[in-house]
Amino acid sequence: MDASAPDRDEVRQIGSVLRAMEIFEAIKDRGGATLADLDADVDLSKGTLHTYLTTFDRQGLVTREGDAYRLGYRFVTIGEHVRNHTPLYWAGWEAVDSLAEETGEYVHLVIESNGGEVAIYESIGKDAVAKEYHLRMRETPQELYDSAAGKALLAHLSEERIDEIVGDGELEPQTENTITDPEELRAELQTVRERGYAINDEEKIRGTRAVGAPILFQDGRLAGAVSVTAPASRLRGDRFTEDLPDTVMETANLIEVNLETESYDEDE
Repeated sequence: MDASAPDRDEVRQIGSVLRAMEIFEAIKDRGGATLADLDADVDLSKGTLHTYLTTFDRQGLVTREGDAYRLGYRFVTIGEHVRNHTPLYWAGWEAVDSLAEETGEYVHLVIESNGGEVAIYESIGKDAVAKEYHLRMRETPQELYDSAAGKALLAHLSEERIDEIVGDGELEPQTENTITDPEELRAELQTVRERGYAINDEEKIRGTRAVGAPILFQDGRLAGAVSVTAPASRLRGDRFTEDLPDTVMETANLIEVNLETESYDEDE
């Protein structure tokens, strides 16, 4: 890492923005929060919290239902704007739909954001399972080290960025199969780079496997990743080790071609 570059945690930040995000996260995590709830969660006086909430309410960022505050629908329109101005979404959504139809499973199109995995589009095949779980997971950026798409992303970041995200301490296990040793994970990432795809062998959810492939720009920069998730009972043998990896990599390549050959006008 460049010694002259400031540490991400040392860069000056605006306190009021940090407090606002803390309030939004507290409301989201509780599924709605009263002023008393927020007083317990956020280190601000009730008077200051009330001022924040009044401002958010007038801007459509929260709504009040009785004594409880919930996140407002303004976030929906902001999120749609972000997705609609992401070239990867336009380059990939049709290919993702086709992959879901072909496999019958759950397909994710994801990007790396602030060290986490964010889904910008998903398609649900006719045999897909755990739909409610996947929808909930979209509400919060996910870790990169325990999913197929996440490892496909992580493998194509710089070594400095990998060090920043992974660190050198033991990673939190999600299942008994989760890779928790950073050095073992780095070896796995090297394998991902060599063979062109990543796997999740019941590492995030017991009984679920996945295959993911990176999507790269022509100059080698990371654009995102695409993955297929299915029950381990359906994703085994050659389907897990050969057939699906080939299919997922083909889809990733198609999206890469779309990124290079199509024009995505942000003003459209």
